Formats: sequence, structure tokens, C-alpha cells
Amino acid sequence: MENQVKQIKKTDVGFLITKIVVFAFFALYAFTLLYAIVWAFGMALKGQEEYYSNPNGLPQAWAFSNYAAAFESVKVDGNNMLIMFLNSVWYACGGAVLQVLASAVVAYVVAKYKFPGRSFIYGMALVTMMIPIVGSFPSQYRVYKALGILDTPGLLITKAAGFGFNFIVLYSFFKTLSWTYAEAAFIDGASHLRVFLGVMLPMAVPVMGSLFLVATIGLWNNYMEPVLFLQSYPTLTSGLYIFQLQTTRDVNYPVLFAGLLVSVIPVVLLFIFFQNKIMESMSVGGIKG
Repeated sequence: MENQVKQIKKTDVGFLITKIVVFAFFALYAFTLLYAIVWAFGMALKGQEEYYSNPNGLPQAWAFSNYAAAFESVKVDGNNMLIMFLNSVWYACGGAVLQVLASAVVAYVVAKYKFPGRSFIYGMALVTMMIPIVGSFPSQYRVYKALGILDTPGLLITKAAGFGFNFIVLYSFFKTLSWTYAEAAFIDGASHLRVFLGVMLPMAVPVMGSLFLVATIGLWNNYMEPVLFLQSYPTLTSGLYIFQLQTTRDVNYPVLFAGLLVSVIPVVLLFIFFQNKIMESMSVGGIKG
């Protein structure tokens, strides 16, 4: 009995030590992220001379005017930050909607209907996630140019691929969702399309909402594709990147940092308000109990 008690105490001590180590690791990681944001915020409130003379200290004069100056001076081919913000909205939100909807349709069919090639489609979805994205840019450019959607809002249609992370999550959801709902609708005379749109898809709305938020954040932060394929419609991320390259020698870094902070505010707010929703919705299922 005493040996069992000692063994339990050793296990509890080991578990406590593991928790402390894991907590310390993630606390250090969080500190590195917060420090970078705080440092950038401090830089955005300094004058250009103070930026070079006092790079790590607190601002002596809080220059909040740098944020207004960012909207006036940060321009790419005549597009100011307000236009770049609007471009980011339609690119990120529109692309996220198409991504999630297309993935929901494909995932539902693959998960709920038996047909030749179903396993092949699922395997292909996994393989495509392993292909390096950078290596596909040259072929993407040629295809988009041939289709006439290069450097146009029509490029959003390419987001309706149906595969990727969204497909994997929705496939798992529909796979575990009971077919009892569909059978009840079929008895009432509903068609396959009506079952999908009126019964199964509404149950997936919480998961799709979470995926929409994740996809929106990913597209908002994506700068490589807009730089290559949407040069006439710069987003905040691609526009700030191009602006930095164009003004390397005489760039006003405090104003640039102010613009960078403005570009991340929508993403930070989305995560703050919906972080619990994202985590909870990933575990939503069909029949409970």
C-alpha cells in the first residue's frame, strides 16, 4: 500500500514538472510574439530621427500622427492604404467564402456517397497539401494568363478548388454526421440537393464559420499571390511589401511600422473575438448522446 502511495506521488510530481516546463515554453513563445508587437508599436510612435537615435527606448514624443501619415504617404501605383484595405477585404473574404463552400460540396459528396474513385479523390486531396506552393507559381501564372483572369478580381474563382485543409476538416465532420437526418428527409420526398442544402449543410455552419475565419486570416496575411497575380489590386500586405521595396533608401520606418500595425489590427480583432468559437466549432458533431 505504501509503495502504491509513493508511486502515485511520484507520478503527480512528474506530471506537475511536465506542466511547468510546457507552460514555461509557451510563455516564452508568447513573450517573443508580444515583444515584437510592443516594439513595433513603440517604433510607430517615434519621429524618423528618434528612430535611429533611440531604436529600443520608449518614444520621447508620442507621434500618433504617423498613423495618419501612413494613410497619406504609403501608396503603391496610386493606391493608398484605404484602397489597399478594401482590396484586402474583397480578396480575403471573397476567397474564404469560395474556399469553404467548394470544400463543403466536395467533402460532403466524398464522405457520404459511395462511387468509384472516392478513395482516389481523398488521397489526391492529401497529396496536394504536400506539394510546395512556391514551385507551382510559374505554372499558375501561365494558366491564369491563358484564362484571362490574371490581374483581375476574377482570380477569386481559383479559390474554389475544394481541397486542402478545409476539405479534410469538413470530410471528417460529414463522415461522423449521422445519415439518419438524410433518410428522414428522403422519406418526406426531398431530393439529394434539397437534403444537402436544407439538412446537412446547416449542421455544418458552425464548422464552416470557423474555417471561414481561419481562411480569411490566411488570405489577409498572404502577400505573395497578390504581388504576383494582382499587381493592379494591391492588398495591405502586398502593398506594404512593395512600398518597402520601392522606398528602401528613404523609407520613413515609423510611418511604415504604423502601416504594418494597421494591417494586422483586423486579424488580431478576429482572433480575439472568435478564438473560442474557432476551437469549439471544430468539435461540433451531429447526434449527441
